[in-house]
Amino acid sequence: MGLLALIKKLVYTGGANNKHVRHNKAMAIMKIMSLYQEKFQDIQEFRDQYLALQKVCNELNIRFGRCKDDAKAMLIKEGITEPTTAQLKNAMDKIEEELHAIIIMYKTDKSRYGRIIEEKENDVLEGKDTFPKTVADSC
Repeated sequence: MGLLALIKKLVYTGGANNKHVRHNKAMAIMKIMSLYQEKFQDIQEFRDQYLALQKVCNELNIRFGRCKDDAKAMLIKEGITEPTTAQLKNAMDKIEEELHAIIIMYKTDKSRYGRIIEEKENDVLEGKDTFPKTVADSC
């Protein structure tokens, strides 16, 4: 199934279908949770699928990892103790992007990329943060 057909199947469209918002959100979350790279699928094609589903989630106002406390903690590490609304929003955007970068890594083909993930997990156990910060970097 093509990407556009997948998205159309996933989400009802049109203003008259606003009564299906909860269903659409449930379907989008389930689809992004169940998406994994297929054995012979190109990493760029998989990334495009993931990003398309991420866009659907954003349009449905489903956001991942947007915690103000995490954003404030990140800003404090950068020396910003009284962040502006814009700084807080940018920090939450950055945190969300990092979360998606980690998620997509775990959804890749383990036979091809499992060793890289293990290395990243070992780094975390040693106190190093070597996970990519963007989806593009993950790919």
